[in-house]
Amino acid sequence: MPIHEFQCKSCNYVFELLLMSKKELEDVTCPKCQSPEVGKLMSAPNLSVSQGSSTTSSVPGNANKPSVHTNRCKSGTCTHINLPGMGK
Repeated sequence: MPIHEFQCKSCNYVFELLLMSKKELEDVTCPKCQSPEVGKLMSAPNLSVSQGSSTTSSVPGNANKPSVHTNRCKSGTCTHINLPGMGK
């Protein structure tokens, strides 16, 4: 099911909503301040990574292997995916 992440442009509150249609995107308001001025955020995809492929690219010899790093943050869980050959 499509869960979308938004950030309020008025109070900077970050929240997620389950939306079933594009029409619902037009009616999104901030649950904290009720402002209709919200922006849709780009969310990380939900990936399943085997334990053997979760490495850090800073380890010598692992620069060409993908790595996934997950942190807890104020708005939930933040996932960073490093792919070989992809610069920042």
